[in-house]
Amino acid sequence: MSLALSHKGAKVTGIECSRDQMKRAIARQGKDCNFMFSVGENLPFRDSWFDATVFFNSIHHIPEDSMETAISEAISVTKSGGLIYVAEPLAEGACFELDSPVEDETLVRAQAQQCLNKAIRSDSKFSEDGEERYEVYFDYQNFEEYKDEMLRFDQSRKPRFEQLEVLMRSRFQELGKSTDQGIRFYQPMLARCFRVV
Repeated sequence: MSLALSHKGAKVTGIECSRDQMKRAIARQGKDCNFMFSVGENLPFRDSWFDATVFFNSIHHIPEDSMETAISEAISVTKSGGLIYVAEPLAEGACFELDSPVEDETLVRAQAQQCLNKAIRSDSKFSEDGEERYEVYFDYQNFEEYKDEMLRFDQSRKPRFEQLEVLMRSRFQELGKSTDQGIRFYQPMLARCFRVV
């Protein structure tokens, strides 16, 4: 997302909390896109620093007891009149169903939305402009490619994945849709746009 925004003309600072992902991000950063190793609940910026702040597929990965702090931090570093854009996966769809035996995110995805709703109610500087549902999809040539991606993002999944590999192979075949690009899995998303008053 950071790179895509910079290619559209934005000057972007991406925050990454995984050292492995940080290495990949730095290798791809450019003139108008740089990355910092930090966490959403402790942003290293002055108040009112950014015109807009984006959480892309990330709030549900923040520890539950830090989600509200991360949202407050985003409000603080965004200028008055600026936007906070949040895109989060919903706990539904083929991609979610495929991943769930290894990592069921039903609860954390709901908590992310609850924390956003709470912020609207409790912070007079934070209001919602609108929301939109949409779908993304992931294509894999085969089960092994899917497995490699799942484990590349989080090696702690490996023991459970290997324990359930027969089930996961079956679900991969059952839930995927064959296309010219490979086996496709859809993931419904909810995008919400907020404004800092």
